[in-house]
Amino acid sequence: MGRPVKWPPEHEVWREIIGRVSAGKALSTVLADPGYPTWVSFHAMMEQDDKLRQAYEKAVQDRADKLADEILQLSDEQMPDGLEGAMASAWVQQKRMQVDARKWIASKLKPRTYGDRIDMTVRDERISVIDALEAAQSRVKTLAIDNVTDVTPK
Repeated sequence: MGRPVKWPPEHEVWREIIGRVSAGKALSTVLADPGYPTWVSFHAMMEQDDKLRQAYEKAVQDRADKLADEILQLSDEQMPDGLEGAMASAWVQQKRMQVDARKWIASKLKPRTYGDRIDMTVRDERISVIDALEAAQSRVKTLAIDNVTDVTPK
């Protein structure tokens, strides 16, 4: 017998992790807190438990929505009073970096919604050479021989 499992599948810690990821936290940040399983333990449990894996995938989608929502909050935030010159520029750059990071992560977590849309429509319109030759031969056979005039070169 091995060691007893510290966090069995029905343990509340798994729902807490999923809830915090869904609320916008990174998985590595959540698992770094004391009292939570390690990264390896979490992924091992996800491999064993389909419900946990599906819940985590949904949480990641929810996290992308949360990050996209935060972009609006950061964009609409007013500059604090008293910032001038280099300090005002640094504040703007920080907001730009925060918006760009959230935009990039949201586009990777939920590309169909937040990613750049590139239409890569591919149509398969192959032409069979053999079928084309057979169709041409059948058209030639249906022509009346009387309508064909042979030309002899001079």
